[in-house]
Amino acid sequence: MAHVRRDVLGLGPGWNETLLFYAKAVRRLKSRPLTDRTSWSFLAAMHGIHPVVWQTFGITTATTPFPPLPEQRRFWNQCQHQSWYFLPWHRGYLAAFEQIVRAAVVDEGGSSDWALPYWNYSDPNRANARTLPEAFALPTLPDGSDNPLRVDRRFGSNTTPIVIDPTLVSLSALEDDGFAGGVDDIPEGFGGPETVFHHGPESETTNGGLESLPHNMIHGAIGGVTLGGNPNRWQDLGLMSMPITAALDPIFWLHHANIDRLWNVWLRDTLEQHDNPVDPTWLDGPADREFVMPKGNPTGNANVNNAEWIFTARDVLDTTAPTLDYIYEDEIPPPIARRATRRLERLGAGARETVVVSSGRTPELIGASDGPVRVTGATGTAVRLDATATRSLRANLARAAAPDARMQEEPARVFLKLEGIRGTSDAAIYHVYIDLPPNADPAQYADRRAGTVSLFGVSAASDPDGPTAGSGINQVLEITEIVDALHLSGDDLQRLDVQFIPVTAAVAGADFSIARLSVFKLGE
Repeated sequence: MAHVRRDVLGLGPGWNETLLFYAKAVRRLKSRPLTDRTSWSFLAAMHGIHPVVWQTFGITTATTPFPPLPEQRRFWNQCQHQSWYFLPWHRGYLAAFEQIVRAAVVDEGGSSDWALPYWNYSDPNRANARTLPEAFALPTLPDGSDNPLRVDRRFGSNTTPIVIDPTLVSLSALEDDGFAGGVDDIPEGFGGPETVFHHGPESETTNGGLESLPHNMIHGAIGGVTLGGNPNRWQDLGLMSMPITAALDPIFWLHHANIDRLWNVWLRDTLEQHDNPVDPTWLDGPADREFVMPKGNPTGNANVNNAEWIFTARDVLDTTAPTLDYIYEDEIPPPIARRATRRLERLGAGARETVVVSSGRTPELIGASDGPVRVTGATGTAVRLDATATRSLRANLARAAAPDARMQEEPARVFLKLEGIRGTSDAAIYHVYIDLPPNADPAQYADRRAGTVSLFGVSAASDPDGPTAGSGINQVLEITEIVDALHLSGDDLQRLDVQFIPVTAAVAGADFSIARLSVFKLGE
């Protein structure tokens, strides 16, 4: 029978058996040298490593032996982000890690049934869902020894305990219709845009829906910036804030177990037809570099004799298969107010049952900023829209709102795209608002919040000597509901005023640039 991954918040407070043996296993893995493929540091380097950063943070020293360069190139710096491989790669990564940890649990006297728990920080039924699980902050284990689940470089928003802002745990990605992103990443897609092997990435691309929220948000919200630190300096950031150090924090693995679980939740939605891609490029790719993990044994005792597990997306679709061998205790989709239904109720369209979501369309660029935008603290800028395009958009919305509307297709949708985000503040998280009234308190205008942007990974994407050649990353936010409301209020939609508001004071000093803000219309 498959191993069961359980919600960590349901296992009991403090040192429940699952977390106690996780801590003991982590301590065992941390005792192994970097050259051991089953060591804590080797496994973390597979997600990302930067030798200067690791040495500065005390993970390695000037005399630490490293594996041979061919082995480093084969295993390290593999994580897939801003890519449709984001979910399958991390699933294989978690499975290999879990099997290695399980072997260590058995060696510590624990059960071979041990499975990695997940942290469901979006659970509305638990008052403490957004609070870092207690065992990760306790100074010691029950026997008085140091707690290996606690790390010094975990700053959050400089509060104790670390509590995540409720806006950062939204499950809006579960509303995404398709797995892969559309043309020009409009919409962004649940799983991300079509790419080749994409560690870096190799070109400027866009976060997928689930990667954007809640994945990236949790990284920044947990890693954070040291008290009084500069959010633009990597030396002041927490481990979870950067891909090159994130997997060194034990909470990383529970966070990613939840992201993996949400993939299954999305697929199980019985009200919408959600499917994985059937394109062989995704199922059997990427063609340019293999996904490879140290091979573990699902029944215990990881193989440390340099065995490898090479896998593709096709190999990780069934979590009950012997190579993965796990299920989640809860994959039931939460109740969600459907975007299309919500919109038709707002616009007042009549024949709701005939509406189908527009897909496969080419988005139309209908507006853009006059030039690059530099964000330093709370920042505002204008995006001017094309007069002809907005007339067409207003006519489309007017038809949808007519009392006798019989829409055979969903009215046009509108998206704001942040193109070429560059900077060094990986921990920065900003809310993006549209047309806030002058001197307004943003917290009082949740209906004007277009979305939230985390800069997780922006440093690597902005490095001119890195794999992206400094191209930066993109973010897509759907602003359809805001545009609908503006239209219904009589706004002529000639321009949109965009404002960036830091989520916490710790990141208010972030300094980053956006090459262009663009507005796209999808559908007619």
